[in-house]
Amino acid sequence: MQEQLENHAFFEYEKDIEYLLASMEILAPYQVNPKIRQVYDEDFVLRLKGKYPLLFELYGSLSKEFSTSFLEFLLEYKIKDFRLEDFFAYLKTLSPTKFLAVFLDEQEQVICDAMISEERQVAYYQKNKERFLHFYGIEVLFQKTEWFIALVEKYVLEFRTEKAQQYLNQHTEVIQEWEKRVLEGTKKEGSLSYSESIMGKSFFNRGPYENFYFMASLFIPMMACRWFGKDQILIFDGIRWDKPDDHKLSDALKMMSDRTRYRILVLLKEHKRLNGVELSEKMKLSTSTVSHHMSQLKSCGLVHEESAGSTKYYSVNELSIKNYLHILEKTFL
Repeated sequence: MQEQLENHAFFEYEKDIEYLLASMEILAPYQVNPKIRQVYDEDFVLRLKGKYPLLFELYGSLSKEFSTSFLEFLLEYKIKDFRLEDFFAYLKTLSPTKFLAVFLDEQEQVICDAMISEERQVAYYQKNKERFLHFYGIEVLFQKTEWFIALVEKYVLEFRTEKAQQYLNQHTEVIQEWEKRVLEGTKKEGSLSYSESIMGKSFFNRGPYENFYFMASLFIPMMACRWFGKDQILIFDGIRWDKPDDHKLSDALKMMSDRTRYRILVLLKEHKRLNGVELSEKMKLSTSTVSHHMSQLKSCGLVHEESAGSTKYYSVNELSIKNYLHILEKTFL
């Protein structure tokens, strides 16, 4: 369903996008949305791991940053009346070079060069070790691109279960309430400002954008995620966004108890935003170590990641921290 809001802004909700989100969480788990595991239990996950062992092995060779890479294609694909079969049919029309450029967030020329030979692919792997745990991921993505897309399609369609449909139907009122809230918020604040309110940060990339798409999700593995190009797409947790839970708080406290991660948060607060190289220099750590810490901080919603060209910038998620402080205050004061 889709409702037009002010200034080319739309509230959008499609169940097939929910299945895509849930499937990516199981492949590369952030382990921050317990609702997903309530619908897709351990027996379901074990069955999938037994049915698609190579896919799970492939994602095990990638860093967590690729868990939402398939959603990057929504910027170039119609969102209204989204259907998984049509979406994957579109992906199959893309050249391997184009697909990998989007999936890996890389320049097409870099992908073209790596496509030439396995030797070039090894060189690409050597330059990007913080993104790939071992060479297997590179080998499959570059040499078996079409097979990879087809396999992911079969896997994702497994998530369109009767149990999942019932769960989503039971929460129709939550989605309808968010339609009203987004409508009021964009009218009052404007689409960009309201997006910043949801994300809990000031954006570095501010458009202009032709259209703004908002979606309240029940299965998104993080609190909120934003994609932008010609348009902006913002998907956020429709249940937990302004209702933080103790489970997520305990994860956040665990992350902050580490001295290194705490120092990273302090640096981000002081400098507003920093990229991985800047953090590496200030912390005197390798970029791969910084990338590991940032994945953990993102997984519990303490930091945001925003792209500017091929560079990723990080900033503190002030909204999450305020929510965590609210839980502590309500519980102990």
